[in-house]
Amino acid sequence: MEINLDEPTRPQLASIFGWSSRWIGELRSKGDLPADGASLFENIEAWAQMKYGVDPNADPDALDKEQQQARLAKEQADAKAMDNAERRKELASLPDMVAAGAGVIVMIVAQLQQVGARVSKGDTKLRARIDAEINNVLTDLSMARIEEARGGGLDEGEPEEEGGT
Repeated sequence: MEINLDEPTRPQLASIFGWSSRWIGELRSKGDLPADGASLFENIEAWAQMKYGVDPNADPDALDKEQQQARLAKEQADAKAMDNAERRKELASLPDMVAAGAGVIVMIVAQLQQVGARVSKGDTKLRARIDAEINNVLTDLSMARIEEARGGGLDEGEPEEEGGT
């Protein structure tokens, strides 16, 4: 059966929706389906609204009250679970982790800066070379982190510092 998309007949709509032609007429008379002359699309929109409560003009991103309550309950449960995990020391806050990481870095840098004195045993030239290399490595590491945070290497229009690699 070929269906007229611009103005489907009652028998055509009946075959699409699985109802009788008479039932289509009753739905039209009650205003649940559009009158004769409506397009197939308009009839399908009305059928979906009637059958599933789908409002074609409603905001699809809007949550109904039940969905909002469920989302809120989930958020509250997640927050409580995170609080409990933090109390059990299974989870640490970001500021605590940043402070711990910074403390470890400061300790490592201090120990690396003492390597020259430990290794050179009074040889001032050797100590100066070791200290210079350790400082170069620490500078390179800190510059690499800054460049990574900026999203890559130096910009083409930006001049490199004197003495840079």
